[in-house]
Amino acid sequence: MRAGVKPESVIAAAADIADRDGWEQVTLANVAALLGIKTPSLYNHVEGLPDLRQKLAVFASVSLKEELSDAAIGYSGKEALIQVGRRYMQFVRQHPGLYEAINRAASPQPEPFEQAAESILNLFYRLMQPLGFPQEETVHAIRGLRSMVHGFASLASMGSFQMKEDLTESVTKAITYYIDGMSANLN
Repeated sequence: MRAGVKPESVIAAAADIADRDGWEQVTLANVAALLGIKTPSLYNHVEGLPDLRQKLAVFASVSLKEELSDAAIGYSGKEALIQVGRRYMQFVRQHPGLYEAINRAASPQPEPFEQAAESILNLFYRLMQPLGFPQEETVHAIRGLRSMVHGFASLASMGSFQMKEDLTESVTKAITYYIDGMSANLN
């Protein structure tokens, strides 16, 4: 094995392949080739392809959690949700393979994956609190917001938005309309 190949190097190589070439190209042979090692050497770091992809999903979910948390710093309420929605879109644009890894994580998910997912959910709960939505409505609001941003991100990654208007502005307006509409209906 080449000196310097560590578990994090293996995951970084898998992430690079996923983002550059797509999820399906994350194979042991492709990761080994990128690292300049023989495929059997990867078994020092992963138990096989399913394990590699699970570890990639964990890395991706932790990365998304960190990005969204960073986006919220210094903001609250609706503006925080807008910043998080924008960063979500940016993450998907910059890391389409990592995003696919999150969405294709096999069950059961490892504990670190579950912890990152829980942290993202808790972030949304904290950001929703200043808006004053009743507890029973918050989960519905979060699901709707996540679905909206996921839909934007997924459609954008497929090249579906061809109009000249700025997509970030569209996401900003959609989140604004969504939050303002919910606020008006709950008051």
